[in-house]
Amino acid sequence: GSTFIERLYQAGITGGCDTSPLIYCPNTNVTRAQMAIFILRGIHGAAYIPPAATGTVFTDVPVGSFGAAYIEQLKLEGVTSGCTATTYCPNTPITRGQMAVFLLRGKHGSAYVPPAATGTVFTDVTLSTPYAAWIEQLNLEGITSGCTATTYCPGSPVTRAQMAIMIVRAFNLP
Repeated sequence: GSTFIERLYQAGITGGCDTSPLIYCPNTNVTRAQMAIFILRGIHGAAYIPPAATGTVFTDVPVGSFGAAYIEQLKLEGVTSGCTATTYCPNTPITRGQMAVFLLRGKHGSAYVPPAATGTVFTDVTLSTPYAAWIEQLNLEGITSGCTATTYCPGSPVTRAQMAIMIVRAFNLP
């Protein structure tokens, strides 16, 4: 896992969770606000800076809040529609199921729709599991192999260590 974290850092996608000393916090959950930043940097490169936030896109993302410009840009690019019609839930940990959608739309574009789910890839991802098709496609593309050999844990939060692996693989970072 540490090589993926180092690759993410070298690519400029993350500066870690603290700088003195430089640490990554691999077991800390990734929030939806942090994920917006990671995905857009994955798409556009480490130097990417989105247009200033307006504060009018989501009711829970005011101007000046952490990641606001990235969150609004993520919606503008069609990667997310939020957690409800009017909110983004920026401080909520992103789940492994939601992460599948973010990564695949980030990689393939906002119009991307994965093939229908089979319900046979992971024992805990059935045809009725939210994001099942996205999860199976993420596995098919080699971006994730799940949380165990046979399960994906779709409702579990994504840790910074897991996120590093998936971002590096999804965006083919060096």
